[in-house]
Amino acid sequence: MKIIIAVCFYFCMATLSQAAEQVTSVYENIVLNEDTTWRGSVLVKGSVVVAPQATLRIDPGTVVRFTSSASNQLSNLIIHGRIHAVGTAERPILLTADRSRPARSSWGGIIFLSTEKRNLFERCRIEYAETAIDVRFSTVTLKAVSIEQAQTALMSHDGFVQLASSTISDSETGIEIYNTEFDGKESVISNCQRGCIMNKSSVVFSSIKVMNNKRSGIEAEDCRIKISGGEFSGNLLGARIKGGEGQVNMSRFLKNKETAMHLLGSRIKIQRCFFSENIMEALRLEDGMSLISNNAFTSNDGFNIYNAGRDVISARQNWWGTSDQSTIAKKIHDAADDSSNGVVHIFPWLNEKPPLMP
Repeated sequence: MKIIIAVCFYFCMATLSQAAEQVTSVYENIVLNEDTTWRGSVLVKGSVVVAPQATLRIDPGTVVRFTSSASNQLSNLIIHGRIHAVGTAERPILLTADRSRPARSSWGGIIFLSTEKRNLFERCRIEYAETAIDVRFSTVTLKAVSIEQAQTALMSHDGFVQLASSTISDSETGIEIYNTEFDGKESVISNCQRGCIMNKSSVVFSSIKVMNNKRSGIEAEDCRIKISGGEFSGNLLGARIKGGEGQVNMSRFLKNKETAMHLLGSRIKIQRCFFSENIMEALRLEDGMSLISNNAFTSNDGFNIYNAGRDVISARQNWWGTSDQSTIAKKIHDAADDSSNGVVHIFPWLNEKPPLMP
């Protein structure tokens, strides 16, 4: 899988006054009513609003710094119209805080308010924002974008968001979406407290890596989900899906510190996935009538499947790392261990690892 990682940046640390001396343009609490282009070094004080009829273009190599105005409110870039911020590999765009020692929430972020125009960020780095990208009833595409050190890297309410070849890292929450159509591919969400929080949304993940998040990789509730070619590794909890429906295929769940995947009343089809070296259960299910087939389970410290509900679980045609019936049964928790739980049907099982595994 080819994942394009946003180009690393190096900028010398500067004091607020030094940064101000270097800027080519200063915008303070202003509404852009006409098409505008930013280039060079731009300083935003307070808020800049792009009016519905206007387009803001940001040229390759531009550095945009954000600082509070006299009212001491966090500075924001608010888009009612359209933004087109496209850098290059050699000259990426940087949006950052104007502080000598920036930290999360040093500035507000970029807020999209009811704009369905073709908003685009490509080869950009966004850092130290409170909510780096905040989408409200709007459409946004992010390509080869790096977002880091945010309180929330990407938020969407009733939006349409496309994320491709991007990285989200070192934030409190990576992605948080509600009532949103989200299409993510060939991207990495890592080293956050919570990787992805999703509610009542339609989500497609292709070749996404969700890694080393301290609390959870994915938490989804009442969503329609399709995940293919994903990797969930090194998180505290790999994925927790409550309600909703969908499918997970050709994905890997590796070395998560607690349960790799927890399903609660959700109808999820899990096929051709690999569960290995997870510290607790590989799969914990609480009703929902999910289907588990043609997967591989090996070297998990806890149970391969833990049925904590009353429903019967179909887990036939899986590879359990062995063909020995008693060894397979020891790693399955169901009605045989607790009569209040449902049965897990595992026979017939596969005698070898299925082909076409990730």
